[in-house]
Amino acid sequence: MIEARGILKSHGALKVLDGISLSVAKGETAVLLGPSGGGKSTLLRCLNGLETFDAGQIDVAGHRLLPGRRDEAELTALRRRLGMVFQQFYLFPHMTALQNVASGPRYALGRPREEAEAEAQVLLARVGLGTRAQARPDQLSGGQQQRVAIARALAMKPEAILFDEPTSALDPRMAAEVTAVMADLARAGQTMVVVTHAMGFARAVARTVHVLHAGRIAESGPPEQVFTAPREDVTKAFLHEASGG
Repeated sequence: MIEARGILKSHGALKVLDGISLSVAKGETAVLLGPSGGGKSTLLRCLNGLETFDAGQIDVAGHRLLPGRRDEAELTALRRRLGMVFQQFYLFPHMTALQNVASGPRYALGRPREEAEAEAQVLLARVGLGTRAQARPDQLSGGQQQRVAIARALAMKPEAILFDEPTSALDPRMAAEVTAVMADLARAGQTMVVVTHAMGFARAVARTVHVLHAGRIAESGPPEQVFTAPREDVTKAFLHEASGG
């Protein structure tokens, strides 16, 4: 579903991504962990063309991204198959939750309003917000807004969804609401790549955990191996710090 090979990206002398290769199979939940500044969010933004890269190749659901090139038609086609959920919610403040979720199918895909809103109502129910369809973003909690953002991503029927620290701006209760929805998506077979510091989510839901450090993947493996028997000193140090040790 997603394959990145030898991705290099530099800002001046700083190598933000230093030869990263990564594969994500259909139906897999891959979690990217590691200290801040390791390149996790940059890699995610390269996967959907929000940032260019200097060398390597990215293939996503039959679409190919090459170094330094921005083929807008190719990017548009890719983004219709690859959803993105950010740390901030980026909801349209003047629209209701229902209208926000229906906006992609209506305006990007040209779907009829009644059809798009009917599907949006189903998706809001799926993320536990069926009764809040007419609420505007300022009437919703942070956790509720992020769940609307997830429903909005799902409305485009993406083959994969990228999550960039979707709970980092939320308190623990609201974060738990969002991770519960993401866990449900994983169980349903939604392909996901998740940048997160939520260790409990990574341990319980990920099929593969990748630890990024200094622009490289320091270690990859199933969560039970990475968390209980890490092989690399970088991973051991990161997990020790993350546990408050």
